[in-house]
Amino acid sequence: MDITGLKKHIDAGSATTSEIKQTDDQKTVESFVDSRVVEMQDFRKQLKVEKMWKEADLEYEPQEIELSKKKRWETDDKQGLRARAVPVSDSTQDWRSNNSDPTLLTKIQTAISIIIDNNPEATLKPLSRKYEHKTALAYALWKRNWGITNAKEVYKLFCFNLAKYGWAVGRSYPRLIQFQKDVLTEVNQADYSKNVYEKKTLTWFNDVAKQNMNPFRTWIDEQTKPYDDYSMNDGYYELDYSWDQAMIEFERYGFDKVVPSPRDLRINYEEDRSKSAELDDLKKRQDIVTIGFYENRAKDLYVIRIPKLKLVLHHCPLPNDDGLLSLWQTPWILADSTHPYGISLWQIIKQKKGLYDKMQNMTMDQLVLSIMKMFFYSGTNNLIGNGKIKIEPGKGVQIINGKIDWMDVPGPGKEAWDGLEYLRQGMEDDTGITKTLQGDSRGQTLGQDLISKESSLKRLKIPVENIADAIEQDAYITLSWTAQVLSTPEIKEFADEKEISNYEMEMGLKRTGITPLGGINPETSEPIGPFQTAMLPEISLAMEKEGDTLIESRSERFFSVGSDIKSSDLKWRGIFKVEPKSILASSSELEKQRKMEVFNVMAPLLVQPAELYAKPVKQLLNINEENPIDWLPDSWLQFLDQNAMTLLLPPPPQMPGLPGAGMGQGVPSNQTSMQGAAGTTPAQGGPTVVPQQQTSVPKAPGYSAAPRAELTRAQGV
Repeated sequence: MDITGLKKHIDAGSATTSEIKQTDDQKTVESFVDSRVVEMQDFRKQLKVEKMWKEADLEYEPQEIELSKKKRWETDDKQGLRARAVPVSDSTQDWRSNNSDPTLLTKIQTAISIIIDNNPEATLKPLSRKYEHKTALAYALWKRNWGITNAKEVYKLFCFNLAKYGWAVGRSYPRLIQFQKDVLTEVNQADYSKNVYEKKTLTWFNDVAKQNMNPFRTWIDEQTKPYDDYSMNDGYYELDYSWDQAMIEFERYGFDKVVPSPRDLRINYEEDRSKSAELDDLKKRQDIVTIGFYENRAKDLYVIRIPKLKLVLHHCPLPNDDGLLSLWQTPWILADSTHPYGISLWQIIKQKKGLYDKMQNMTMDQLVLSIMKMFFYSGTNNLIGNGKIKIEPGKGVQIINGKIDWMDVPGPGKEAWDGLEYLRQGMEDDTGITKTLQGDSRGQTLGQDLISKESSLKRLKIPVENIADAIEQDAYITLSWTAQVLSTPEIKEFADEKEISNYEMEMGLKRTGITPLGGINPETSEPIGPFQTAMLPEISLAMEKEGDTLIESRSERFFSVGSDIKSSDLKWRGIFKVEPKSILASSSELEKQRKMEVFNVMAPLLVQPAELYAKPVKQLLNINEENPIDWLPDSWLQFLDQNAMTLLLPPPPQMPGLPGAGMGQGVPSNQTSMQGAAGTTPAQGGPTVVPQQQTSVPKAPGYSAAPRAELTRAQGV
């Protein structure tokens, strides 16, 4: 237990800003970063996108419509002071409906459940020959990272922000969750206070992580253009840390020396009344610290700062070896081709939604009046009042004509319900999120449901492709960071060599070497501890080795980086293309019907010659996004492969005097054929066999001698 750390936590407010020392370089960096942050923030304020984001926050949560009410000032008659504003309302009108339909909530939740339902699939194409044999490994590393980071849930949050605000931003970065822990090694039964503990460093996570960023607190380059990944040169984002977390993360940068009262380090943004700012106000913790991060690609600059104090904790070149920024972003649909901030679902339905709520409440009011009728009855004339009667269901009003008259209010007619349906259908058409996508089958057949779902998904084509584009941006950053993280061995210290061996056996890792920190004993020539060693990381991949090449496998195996996998093989460059439909939700019944239809069309053709139907069947499978390896017999697959390799062969050289030479046709023009010299002719109708020159056939790019089931889509099969 770190008692000293607890005391520092309690006494953190004793430090003052006068103790903080900033070098000239740090002052220069802070001045530049602060000006850039202000420029990025002002640009977004001028676009007024955050105003619409705040409206979406309010609209998303189900609640009643706040009716505008008159207010009067309450005064103190004795002192003549005005105290507070008191709403003035008519209690007789409380029966009226003021509901707000949760349309935005249902649209967003439907979009999330449909768009992010499956792990994505992708096709990788290397940019040069030297990366060709690394393609399968790059694909496996990407799928591994998607699994260990729970990326699908991160992308659900990303899509939530995307649909709600029209723009979302994420971050991929190397994350190390590590802390000191006292582990009990010896127990003293007589006196537990004398138990023996050993201090160990626990590592929970050490890999490339994904994070969904808060759009309100993330700003990007004003020159960023949609679908142009290279147009974003810099970005800035702020994160909140507790005092303990900040001390673990930033103590090596001198954080313990620059912390004044922790409460003074939180950024609340007085003008920002977004949902995130309101949640910050609800947090009663006194130890929340706001840390800002700035990345600039052109200036090769990475900065960690405390924005409240305008202090730079650390600045250095971009940590990523490839010079990539850690942020990735995309719009829901485009608002303008000159900036990345898109149009949200709320902006699309805002006008119709206001009219829909108004008509719905009017219709409900009329329905209530038609059921609970108002009446008039005779009695003593009440001279107090102005003669006006406000309609209220179930209320009796005194009149003097000596009888009871019921006020007959007709129910809402067909026009009212048709109007509501028209507005609801309009919001579906505008957003592309229809009842079919929400699960309404309307009693149709499976085929009709499939066609209806396909037509509905076409309206979401642009948002789905934008999300696929964000996954591609993330993939490039992830693969770059993965190569950098896995090729860096973990440095650990041990008391003696026996402890190193025990650690290797326990963790299943391999060391690259041992460095005695105490040097060498001159008398015995033995190393003196403690010892420092570098441990190579070990990862699990769905791959297996075939010679020196890694190919895809159906089962996972463990590989040590540096021995089983060369560090140089982790670097891959190429084109990463995500299949948008692979992330969409699929119906088991509709998928079953589709596969049955493919089988019924294809099965009769499999008994026919491959020369006639192999290519059409392959096109049929490609249209239905099916892998031919899973459907076609080996003989057909071999035929398709041989045909593909034949197209890659260069034409054989043509010999002089041999028209058509190289194709087994024709003889020298000044000679006769062997049949002509012998006075014979080939049998009519029989094939003429001409000896062919044997040519060595090179393997096609991505071709492997592995079994068909082990070949991957990334290898070009």
